[in-house]
Amino acid sequence: MRLSVVIVNWNSRDDLGACLASLAGQSHRDLEVIVVDNGSNDGSAEMVSSAFASVRLVPLTENVGFAEGTNRGIAASTAPWVATLNNDTVADADWAAGLVEAAERTPPECGMLQSLMLFRDRPGVVNSTGIELTRGGAGRERWEGQPRPPAAHREPQEIFCPTAGAAAYRRKMLDAIRLADGWFDRTHFMYFEDLDLGWRARLAGWTALYVPTAVVFHTSHGSVGRHGAAWFDVIASINRTRTVLKNASPFFILGAAPELLGDIVKVTRRGGIGALGRLARAARHSLRQRGEVARMIRVRRRDVERIGRAGGARA
Repeated sequence: MRLSVVIVNWNSRDDLGACLASLAGQSHRDLEVIVVDNGSNDGSAEMVSSAFASVRLVPLTENVGFAEGTNRGIAASTAPWVATLNNDTVADADWAAGLVEAAERTPPECGMLQSLMLFRDRPGVVNSTGIELTRGGAGRERWEGQPRPPAAHREPQEIFCPTAGAAAYRRKMLDAIRLADGWFDRTHFMYFEDLDLGWRARLAGWTALYVPTAVVFHTSHGSVGRHGAAWFDVIASINRTRTVLKNASPFFILGAAPELLGDIVKVTRRGGIGALGRLARAARHSLRQRGEVARMIRVRRRDVERIGRAGGARA
């Protein structure tokens, strides 16, 4: 089975080169690798063109963010499953093979797969095995900081949803849950876009699996150092509000109210009145999107929230 791999890049030439080199060495050879370059000025696009001729480059003239960049890559892809991979990851040689094997064996209602993400500088420590839903509507990395699972633990496990840093999505599912703002909601720019998509997919009746045989090593630079802590606090707070208002039950929103009110304070303190205006506009837009999500629902919101709080196990 062919697997499409979408990588979004912005000014990370060296990390991207290491990531693409790891994909060139995959044991599963039927890969369609797509790099969406968000207007880099560090020679990233030129490096891809010169050193990785088989990679399809989608060059953009501006930084449209991770969510919309991934959407551009999905639009350019052709395989029945689309993997998303952070540009600061290095994939184990059998990463793609693990995902493809799992995809071929999954039941038709499974639309999402999660890789085993390990820290590149601490390969014995877990970075993520998926996303769990917190009471306040944030996404917590499942098993983060725990020791790498023994090699004997090779069977897939159900989770709530994957982190887009090393995931795979069934194209049929993506098309079924697409919003007017894209498969990944482009208004998020980055952060929470994967929890938002996974939550929406769960509401539509799709399930997710963690695949321990698909291993990637994550450098985990994060964008805080490149944009600043204040920028991160503002965008993360706004996007949590987007995600909760769009997908959660009224009961969940009520329970998350203290955290959401705290986000208003944080956004105002860290970004000023202008950022507060952005938050208000985001809230209004997400409430309108709630109608789009409601038309997809096949599983009650409260039932999906129980699965998310349990880390993926069925309630």
